[in-house]
Amino acid sequence: MILILIALASVYQYFYGGKYSRIYTSELESKCHSDEASCKILQAIYKEKCDKGDSKACFANIFMNGDLIRVKIDGKWSFLDKNGEVAIEKFDYAQRFSEGLASVKLNGKYGFIDKNGEFVIKPKFDNAWDFSDGLAAIELNEKYGFIDKNGEFVIKPKFDNAWSFSESLLIELDKKYGLVNKNGKVIVEPKFDHIYGFSEGLAIVELNGKYGFINQNGKVIVEPKFNDVKEFSEGLASVKLNGKYGFINKNGEFVIKPKFDGTWNFSEGLAIIELNGKYGFINQNGKVIIKPELDNTSYFNDGLAIIELNGKYKIINKSGEIVAEPKIDFDSIWEFKEGLARIEINRKWGFIDKSGKIVIKPKFDSAWSFNKGLARIEINRKYGFINKSGKVVIKPIFDDIDYY
Repeated sequence: MILILIALASVYQYFYGGKYSRIYTSELESKCHSDEASCKILQAIYKEKCDKGDSKACFANIFMNGDLIRVKIDGKWSFLDKNGEVAIEKFDYAQRFSEGLASVKLNGKYGFIDKNGEFVIKPKFDNAWDFSDGLAAIELNEKYGFIDKNGEFVIKPKFDNAWSFSESLLIELDKKYGLVNKNGKVIVEPKFDHIYGFSEGLAIVELNGKYGFINQNGKVIVEPKFNDVKEFSEGLASVKLNGKYGFINKNGEFVIKPKFDGTWNFSEGLAIIELNGKYGFINQNGKVIIKPELDNTSYFNDGLAIIELNGKYKIINKSGEIVAEPKIDFDSIWEFKEGLARIEINRKWGFIDKSGKIVIKPKFDSAWSFNKGLARIEINRKYGFINKSGKVVIKPIFDDIDYY
């Protein structure tokens, strides 16, 4: 009798019990198509359940974020649905979903499918890339242009190459790079040796071996005068001048003078610096927070960085305090993502938590960082996914797999 009551209570909890109840989540799912607030609540629930090891919630969260998991088997690409089952098959090649559509290759030509696997734009292009702000770059007869989601040309194929950025469209003509807007109007004549991706509203440009920045309207904000630059991150960009590195703001003014042997992007308010072959961290005012005494270091992620000192790995916080010293010697260790860091021991990969404790034993031939509750793993040259408990949720039977 007691067992029956427990079973009935479990069933009641499943259907009616609070924010995790099947009825409540079903209501949110039905509203999500037209109500953004319901979607956000549902995503938060899926994420929380995923973090606790519910694999189906992980799949549902990926699906809600506009992604489907791509898999390759026997030389063909397919997609998995929110239950981790093969839902769309089989293409010669497939790119990730972007704005509800994915570029796929079939019989030597590229087109676009929706999440039901139906062709929205028939395969007729020599190549095609992701949609961004309603436009996708395509190749036809060795020329590049842009189409809309109806497959209609917005900008006819007439360039030697083309890329789609959220801010504007990059074009190449006669080995020079420029920008056009979404109506095909030239914003920047092809005059630069290269234009790199936009970050925080500015793009790196290269001219005669020097680097500077332009905005989305094509205006030169920082003249190409630096020997090296990195993209803007947290309002500042690393630049090299006269052999030393410092940081500029978006007006091109030095906020941190060039005096370091190397600098990297800001992450969580701190940037890696190199001085005399050692590494440390500075804040956005240029103040040294962690002295350059480290042999190696990762970026800060989740408030922690992994450092190497005298041949030993340690975990530090933003004050430079050691919060964990793993007792096992690792061959390799990477930064924390979603609370876990991947490690390598004797050519096998696993994961540690923020205390340095091994939570997923090193038993995989390779492993990638966690993303939305799942991590890609490799066993015997086949790929699958594990959750944060280390449980295999998609068996490693695929030749390739990803959703990043």
